[in-house]
Amino acid sequence: MKQLTNTLSVGIALALLPLLGGCDKELDTPPERTLPTGSVLSIKRLRDLHATTFAYLPHRFTGDSSVYGVVTADETNGNLYKNIYMQDDTAGIVLRLKNSGGLYAGDRIRIYLKGVTLSSYAGLLQLDSVDVDNNVVKQETLVPVAPKVVTVAQITPALQGQLIRLDSVQFVADEADGNTPWSDAVNQSSVNRNLEDCDGNSIIVRTSGYANFAAQMLPTGNGSFTAVVGQFGSDMQLFVHDLSLVQLSGPRCGAFGFQLLLKDFEDGSVTSGGWSQQQVTGAVNWSATAGYGAITNNSGGSYSACETWLISPSVNLSTATAPLLNFQTSVAFASGAPLEVLVSTDYTGGAPSTATWTALAPALATGVAWTPSGALDLTPYISGNFHLAFKYTGSDTDGRRWNLDDIVITDN
Repeated sequence: MKQLTNTLSVGIALALLPLLGGCDKELDTPPERTLPTGSVLSIKRLRDLHATTFAYLPHRFTGDSSVYGVVTADETNGNLYKNIYMQDDTAGIVLRLKNSGGLYAGDRIRIYLKGVTLSSYAGLLQLDSVDVDNNVVKQETLVPVAPKVVTVAQITPALQGQLIRLDSVQFVADEADGNTPWSDAVNQSSVNRNLEDCDGNSIIVRTSGYANFAAQMLPTGNGSFTAVVGQFGSDMQLFVHDLSLVQLSGPRCGAFGFQLLLKDFEDGSVTSGGWSQQQVTGAVNWSATAGYGAITNNSGGSYSACETWLISPSVNLSTATAPLLNFQTSVAFASGAPLEVLVSTDYTGGAPSTATWTALAPALATGVAWTPSGALDLTPYISGNFHLAFKYTGSDTDGRRWNLDDIVITDN
């Protein structure tokens, strides 16, 4: 039996030799996938074709043709999903992807158009049904694209899909309050915010609730804003693709110049934005009602003696040239002390008595009609630590109700 076993082993080994030798054979390499180029179209040519030859109807490409461009906005921050923006030297366009991922800002790509549809969605031209695997050839990465510097008034459908930069812009006052997020991250729904220039022209900034910055508060200052241009119906829109390119930290501009301080009570808070209350005597507080501040020592017909200060945060006026203060007041009840408006350059917090205060002489209301204060010159108080205060005084026998709104310090 041992002899037979050895003989069988030798036979099996000999039979396997050809198979073992086959392991040294080089495996076949799959053929490299290539996509035809065909006729080359610019993005502007696509836009012109949609407006003329295709008469605004969806057009599905069936022949060999291509369009080249550089990706300017991708899906990385979650603000865009299954769509990206690309542009060439002539125009910009949106790509609607069949599958998410694979393309990034700075990718220079060729889109093989066969099977892709050129169409318009709510006025926004798009290349729809783009398959990254079967329609896209990536040629280069990290290609820089300089944004086109434009004004808000210049953002028209002609700029669809393009990367632009706006200078000297800001979110509107009731959104730039430090308490307004970019979008609704809780319900993951998209939200429109409003960006404006110093002439009052505005444009929508649309942000997805899935964006990784959706819950962050909108910046409160003025500066530059880089984004891609979209459209929905008659509304032009901006989409942020890189939050680091939103630089809104400078002084705000407004009806009287650049805003160094704004308090309009639209957020329903007296102390938001760094404002504080100091009760020197009594227990009467300022409140925010219907978008303005108010204070009274009258409760149910009874008066309480009090002295309550509403004090601004420190304002840096050191670089201002002609700072001005404006606000509005209205008043109810005929008997009681006037509202006092004071400024300080050495207040550091806490009791007002720790600082030196100078009274201003604004125009104050004499009735329920809102009365502008007039522009109050703050040039004598230019400092890196300027504070503004509104001092309310009431006695145990009388007191007025003062209403206060639209406190703004500007510099021309």
